[in-house]
Amino acid sequence: MVAAKRTLPAPPELQGRWATILEEAGLRPRILQLHDRFPEERSLEVPFATLDEVDTALADLLLERPDEVIDAGVRAMRELLPVAGPEADGLRLRIVGLPATAHRIIRAIRETDLNRLVAIDGIVRRVTEVRPQIRDAVFECVACRTKFHEPQDEASLVFREPLECPESQGGCGKTQGRTRFRLVAEESAYVDAQRIEIQEHPESLRHGAHPQGLAVLLTEDLTGRVLPGNRIVLNGVLRSFQRASASARGGVVRNTTFDLMVLANSFESKTQEYTEIEISPEESQLIESFRGDPTVVDKIVLSLAPTIKGMEQEKEAIALQLFGGVEKRHADGVRVRGDIHALLVGDPGTAKSQLLRYIADVAPRGIYTSGKGATAAGLTAAAVKDDFAGGRWTLEAGMLVLADGGMAIIDELDKMSPEDRSAMHEALEQQTVSIAKAGITATLNARCPVLAAANPKWGRFTNDRSIADQIDLPPTLLSRFDVIFSIKDLPDQARDRRLANRILASHREAGGDVVGSGESAAPFSPDLLKKYIAYARRNVRPVLEEAALAELEDFYVRVRKQGEEPNAPVPITARQLEALVRLSEAAARARLSARVEVEDARRAIQIMENFLRRVSMTEEGQLDIDLTQTGVSHTQRERFEIAQRVMRELQEEHGGHFSVEQYREAAEKAGIPPSRSEAILQSLRNQGEVMESRPNQWQLVRF
Repeated sequence: MVAAKRTLPAPPELQGRWATILEEAGLRPRILQLHDRFPEERSLEVPFATLDEVDTALADLLLERPDEVIDAGVRAMRELLPVAGPEADGLRLRIVGLPATAHRIIRAIRETDLNRLVAIDGIVRRVTEVRPQIRDAVFECVACRTKFHEPQDEASLVFREPLECPESQGGCGKTQGRTRFRLVAEESAYVDAQRIEIQEHPESLRHGAHPQGLAVLLTEDLTGRVLPGNRIVLNGVLRSFQRASASARGGVVRNTTFDLMVLANSFESKTQEYTEIEISPEESQLIESFRGDPTVVDKIVLSLAPTIKGMEQEKEAIALQLFGGVEKRHADGVRVRGDIHALLVGDPGTAKSQLLRYIADVAPRGIYTSGKGATAAGLTAAAVKDDFAGGRWTLEAGMLVLADGGMAIIDELDKMSPEDRSAMHEALEQQTVSIAKAGITATLNARCPVLAAANPKWGRFTNDRSIADQIDLPPTLLSRFDVIFSIKDLPDQARDRRLANRILASHREAGGDVVGSGESAAPFSPDLLKKYIAYARRNVRPVLEEAALAELEDFYVRVRKQGEEPNAPVPITARQLEALVRLSEAAARARLSARVEVEDARRAIQIMENFLRRVSMTEEGQLDIDLTQTGVSHTQRERFEIAQRVMRELQEEHGGHFSVEQYREAAEKAGIPPSRSEAILQSLRNQGEVMESRPNQWQLVRF
């Protein structure tokens, strides 16, 4: 049974009630200001709470009959002007801050919501260009030369033409079959229009569910103000429209199922982080009880994927990544990111993917993807051409843009093509995505930490090569990660038995044979941990204490001192120092502390030392950051130079050529082991520095 609509008061009564509301809210000066600054400013924003406080009945009526009530409000605005010039017709009334009863989830929208004022919280997925849309078309009858108006439906994608020359506007009354109608474009009325698509928050979906979207029409001063990836609350009137498609016989087929579109009245940007995650007062009190707990970080680490045993050091780094450091903007406009990027490179079967899946569920605004199914356009942004924009180009956000303000999790990073991986460089460091395609030039925000996982180059780590040699990712990409961990699966009888017992016990618990063993108990449940992270990131912005700064400075200077020795490699750079600051701030934020203390700095140093020992340690036991920053260690560069000098001397001595045997013998005398000399020869060959002109006759290309 369809509920009857509430009786609408007469227009003069509605207008008078609006005038009272605007006067009591003290909005008359603002209306005068809008009139003076038209067309730069034309919209008056009225909070719903103000309307509800003065006239509750009118506020309720606004939600049910928004078109008539808002139109009456616009007329009341004009009446309050002392002199209503032509600019008064362009003034608009925008309602913001709709109540909870008006908020809708896209997938829960039903026919009862049609023609009502609703608020929809979501992410902007696609955006078209701003183009003029005809609002009132003027036609001329060819038979009688009469000009008349034909209003257009703003939600429809189909241009409406007249069926007859209207006698009510002085026309001859002839129908479309007896005369023709010419559009008088220069006398028609237009407005700026832009179509966008708003999508559900990925983190609010059930596991495996596809996010649903809803088309939105922005007009006039609302256009050009949103970009893909923006999180907004959209307030507008929900409308349905019927699409028409061409039939095989050349006619028009109309569908009985209607499409939905929101005619936007206003939108509000989500300026505060993680406001979509609801935290009750009781939960806030529980979270605050951990403030000052010196063991809270360890409890959080224990709560990350508790059924996955081991990887405590990796989990600690990921825990700090979830909280992140503090973004900073300097006086000259330079922005320093606070997000921490982490990379796990490990042998198969080390539970990397399971850990990433768990983090995707726990991280607020976490989005997961696999490198096998990801492309450059899917990660960053794409210009696409489809019916959504009437056949025009639209800008569509990719994963890193949709994860803006959240967390991006990428598995199987090594399975992506080199061209697709290169699209991540800007997003990792500048945290923006720039696109210039099909005439669309835009820079989108991608302010999110990236947690990625990959396998070694040959499937499994081997002992005959350094760890850095076996990470099959370009140095330009590796250098943008703050921490990199290698995970080896090495047989160890005691550790293997302990791990086997835990895995088998977890299977037994899942089967229900053992109840309440507590083996996998965690201090934080996944839901509480998600809310704890959101609460900390929303409310805590820690500042470095002098003692913590001194601790970080001493570590940086102490490690850098190794590079002062003759022919010593550079152990760390300023990039690692910035990573230390971010890790320290994240540790303080995890403790809900407003100040970064010495213990936070020491925790960050411990994580950094662990990372450097695993990935940047040379065969000689020295730290060399070039292994991950450039892909070639200081020792390798020296060996390359020695090998090329040896080749040059052999070439001069043996008439322009040398054999592999001669090169190996000379290289070993120069201090290069035979295993390395062969690898250097092949590497120089791949780079085009040497060539084999005849069998076993080598020569330098640039002698």
